[in-house]
Amino acid sequence: MDFWEELWKKEEEFFDSGSKEFRHETSFVSVSSIAEQYYCEYKLENEFALGEVPTEAKETGTALHAELMPTERITREEFAEMVGRKEPTLGVLDVWGNAGGLKVMGEPDHIIWSEGRPLWVIELKTTAGDPNPLWEDQENQVRIYGLLLDRMGFDCSRMRLAVVRVRAEELGEEEKRDWILKITKALMGGGVLALEAKHRGMMKVHLLEHDVGRAETAVRSKAGYWLKDREPIASASVGKCRACEYNSVCVKSLVRAS
Repeated sequence: MDFWEELWKKEEEFFDSGSKEFRHETSFVSVSSIAEQYYCEYKLENEFALGEVPTEAKETGTALHAELMPTERITREEFAEMVGRKEPTLGVLDVWGNAGGLKVMGEPDHIIWSEGRPLWVIELKTTAGDPNPLWEDQENQVRIYGLLLDRMGFDCSRMRLAVVRVRAEELGEEEKRDWILKITKALMGGGVLALEAKHRGMMKVHLLEHDVGRAETAVRSKAGYWLKDREPIASASVGKCRACEYNSVCVKSLVRAS
């Protein structure tokens, strides 16, 4: 059995093993949910209890995210052939594995591959504000994606991580269409600084080293919530509460919507 056949077999076994054992009767914990815990666990709790509330910022971010990251579904065989080429290629697959006592799963925005090895894991984050800060939730999200690729058995010895923060309202239509190609070219050719200079104030590429230990710690430190060992912890940030779409109904809100 070759690597890919074994991987697909392990993937099926992993997802067949779900048994609604975690909080909210979930069988698997998404990487994005763990990342959101670093923002505020009560926001995550409210999403499960009340459903996701659309906001103008969220709608803008979602639409741009879809436009900047075009995807085309292909078969497993086509995927394996594509990412096995020496020439770097873009391809995304579901990532999954056990970490911190949880069954974790997710889908990165994009991955750059060469000869079957992931070279870069890329996360795109849109913002209406300053793109320069890298928030803890964003950093841990991309780190956990890297951890899961490692757990799946890929050779991650050359892999690095990138969180790209973009000011959504300042991108033209043409830039939106080829943005991911610009990022890929910059990452592979060492042109990140030049790209940032060209789009000064509009975007920032945050580069991180793949670190299994830090990623595992990021999951383990939040696992107690999912294992029902503790109750959710609210953010102490008034700013986060003010920006939260649940601030009028959340029992831990530090503000109240007018």
